[in-house]
Amino acid sequence: MNYERKQREHSMNGKYIQKVLIIILLMGAVFLAATEYLDKPIEKIGMGKISSANEEYLTNSFNKAVTGFLVLSGIKSGLAVIEGSEVGIGFNLEIGDIVQSVYDYVDIAWKTALAGGTVILLTRLLLQSVALIDHWCLSMMFAALFTFLIVSWFFPKYVKTSRLLKEATFYLIVFSVALYIVLPFSITGAAFLSEKITKPLIEESHQSFENIKEDFSLGSITDSLFPDEQEKDASWFSDLNMKAKYEKAKYRIEELAQYFKEKSKNIAIWTIQLIAGYLFDAIIFPVAFFIILFVITKSILVYLFENRRYQSFKEDIESMMKKYYGSSEKTARKPYRQIPTRHTQKPIAGNKRIF
Repeated sequence: MNYERKQREHSMNGKYIQKVLIIILLMGAVFLAATEYLDKPIEKIGMGKISSANEEYLTNSFNKAVTGFLVLSGIKSGLAVIEGSEVGIGFNLEIGDIVQSVYDYVDIAWKTALAGGTVILLTRLLLQSVALIDHWCLSMMFAALFTFLIVSWFFPKYVKTSRLLKEATFYLIVFSVALYIVLPFSITGAAFLSEKITKPLIEESHQSFENIKEDFSLGSITDSLFPDEQEKDASWFSDLNMKAKYEKAKYRIEELAQYFKEKSKNIAIWTIQLIAGYLFDAIIFPVAFFIILFVITKSILVYLFENRRYQSFKEDIESMMKKYYGSSEKTARKPYRQIPTRHTQKPIAGNKRIF
């Protein structure tokens, strides 16, 4: 008996020492996380390379978006001037209708490049902001875990407080994992899919717009309309050639309209490629990866916490039902005490009932 009691005491002392050591380690983790010392080993296990790769990907994507935006701005400016311009050949000839459809497609592509570059820049700023606050979230997570273990181990009577701290610890763990793992890996996954799927489409569209930039300038279109026209003079011979100039300008305009009609189809295709590429790169790919990784991470943590959320809720509901409805149900089902009457009384052994 004494031997068994000593073993139990030794085991209890060992568990107590183990708990104290865990508490001390958590106190140190709170300090190390707040001072960003824990970020160094996290970076060394691979997260540092992932962060650098994400920064490089977002920087290159933003620079390409800005370059494409500038090219489209030049094309749009030239077409805007042409759209509202008139060509004088002794009378005014409006050519804005010729470039209207092309201008609309270029304007959509211009807005797409602007929106795509803006979202990419916002993503970069988001990652930089996360890098400034993630260690504080990690420190709060260790502090919540530290408080929860103290209450749970040394103050077992405070059940509700312990449950509340467990809830807070769970959410802080989920939030910390999302900042340190889920968000960086979602950008990495988006970069991988972008390299394989959308990057060729975006680069093709930007290069195609770059190739037609000079053809859509005001000077190029004017030269296409009047390639051989010399400076005007006020001679009577110039007035006699008015009809010839009109016929020549009409022919050139028909050629230019046919040229823009052919280009408008290609520009529409390039614009659609830009829209699809930036939509997937800037929104769909990162958001989809983030949701998938977040759901998986949360499911794992819920499993590790033994479905703590649903179990605790179920226990609270059951306790409330038993407390408030159990007593009333017992009262409702409690049998009435039957008052004995002359007809219900049973004869007592050894006595005769006299009626």
